[in-house]
Amino acid sequence: MALDLDPILDLSLSARIKGLPAAAEGLAMREVGAQGWNLFDGSIPLPAAVIRSSVLTKNLHTFQTYIDQAGAKLAPHGKTSMCPQLFDRQLEAGAWGMTVATFSQANTALDYGVKTLLIANELAGVAEIRALAARQDAASDILILSLVDSLAGVERLESILIDADAKRPFEVLVELGISGGRTGARTRARALDIARRVAQSPVLSLRGVEGYEGLIVTGDAAADAVRVGAFLDDLLGLFNTCRDEGLFAGEPILSAGGSAYFDLVARGLKTDGVTPLLRSGCYLTHDTGFYNKLLAHVGERGVLGPAPALNPALEVWAQVVSQPEPDLIIVNAGRRDLSDDAGLPKVEYHATPGANASAQAVENWSFFRMNDQHGYIRLPAGASVNIGDYVGLGISHPCTTFDRWPVLLEVDDAYAVTGALKTFF
Repeated sequence: MALDLDPILDLSLSARIKGLPAAAEGLAMREVGAQGWNLFDGSIPLPAAVIRSSVLTKNLHTFQTYIDQAGAKLAPHGKTSMCPQLFDRQLEAGAWGMTVATFSQANTALDYGVKTLLIANELAGVAEIRALAARQDAASDILILSLVDSLAGVERLESILIDADAKRPFEVLVELGISGGRTGARTRARALDIARRVAQSPVLSLRGVEGYEGLIVTGDAAADAVRVGAFLDDLLGLFNTCRDEGLFAGEPILSAGGSAYFDLVARGLKTDGVTPLLRSGCYLTHDTGFYNKLLAHVGERGVLGPAPALNPALEVWAQVVSQPEPDLIIVNAGRRDLSDDAGLPKVEYHATPGANASAQAVENWSFFRMNDQHGYIRLPAGASVNIGDYVGLGISHPCTTFDRWPVLLEVDDAYAVTGALKTFF
């Protein structure tokens, strides 16, 4: 075990947490797997979010192997799950470190023992910067990296660190951005000016350059790949110029996102003496929508051979509570339980609960609308459903489903509960 998970496993559960039965009251997290619960036996109130253990484990090792064979490194984005129990498995499988997006996420990762942490964001808050400076001054064995994308940001960060009397320099990556995109210097020339300024700072240390290509998604896969390739060329050019000028301190880091275009990033950022660092996060559970479509494009491109065989591991199960029209059922899961920012859920399974119940794959059940607590499903001709039946939903974009669940249940292939996973959002 790479991380200190005992404080999580010792947490006492409450039956007030959605998706947990009354019998969970007072149980320690570590005791859940020994209770003999099964999703289909009626003991677990729905909706409930579950992780299929066998699928998650296969995704974990399949993707890490793909990245290793591509000659890259992986710092998985922890914001996907915000579950240190899953961070631990990712690190044990060979991840270089973890990525996070915010100060609170960084604190969570550090609290449970992550030693190498990339904050893929700019730090501007006085309290946050001072707190992180104190953490790294107190622990010589941790590495905290963050981003800068402007001279003003560099000067603010520098001023706060000097005022805090920080002992260790803050290690940063210069971020190159995309016109019309999110953060990041908009030109290579501007990014180079920032890098030169960081290299002169008494309290900052330039460790590399970074970019995020994942916003280049228009629906035209071929055109998107061309734009991503051009951006990666620009990023690599910036890196090589900084290296030629001797601006980097320590082993230089060259990083990009790598969730949507991990094949292009692993190939496009290869340069002498440097291993590209990817920050993919959603591979762990994959999905049935957004990332599944992007994975198909990886296979079509074939730039690093076949795409890794990833499958959906995260499911939300809901119960049929109404059939107001012959071809319409209403289930008791909605926006409070399911992501819809990158597409609606997909109906994958149907089950009639009971001692011998099992998940039966379905086709052409259309989840077309949801409210806060209800989902609308249009049935195909001939579908037979009863009030109280269970429906298994695949989701699109796992990040925004994870953050709706304080606790997820881990299950085996027969949906017997084998453990519980705690998130920290």
